[in-house]
Amino acid sequence: MKFDIRPAAEAEFDWCARLMAKNDPWLTYEFSLEWCRDVLKWPGSSLFAAAAGTPVGFILLHPRGFLGSPYIAALAVEEEFRGRKAGSAMLEFAKERFAGSRHAYLCVSSFNPRALALYQRHGYVKIGELPDFIADGYAEFLMQKRLG
Repeated sequence: MKFDIRPAAEAEFDWCARLMAKNDPWLTYEFSLEWCRDVLKWPGSSLFAAAAGTPVGFILLHPRGFLGSPYIAALAVEEEFRGRKAGSAMLEFAKERFAGSRHAYLCVSSFNPRALALYQRHGYVKIGELPDFIADGYAEFLMQKRLG
């Protein structure tokens, strides 16, 4: 399946926020729709929508989001498109956007093994653990990929 990934139009921000709010980790953490809307407008970040004739998902990128290095702040895929390479396409897109950078970073929740496996397949490795970072009983794993 081929995915078109492009900057999200203003009208797509609400769809992306709704997708975010109904999926993990944001669902488990009980983040509100309003919180999701705010995150997608994080200053300095860029929201990209993925589609395959219909909206599929989104990726939120920040070129200097972690210690001055590129950071994948959020990635979400509609349930019906999981396992069909949408997440992989967005990670490849991010890699191309971050070309010329030394590393890229992201965080993944300890209770999200499917996302962890996706990131590991794309060369991200765990470099740290933030226990009880967002909520007691859960950890966030900081992951890094060497780009160049």
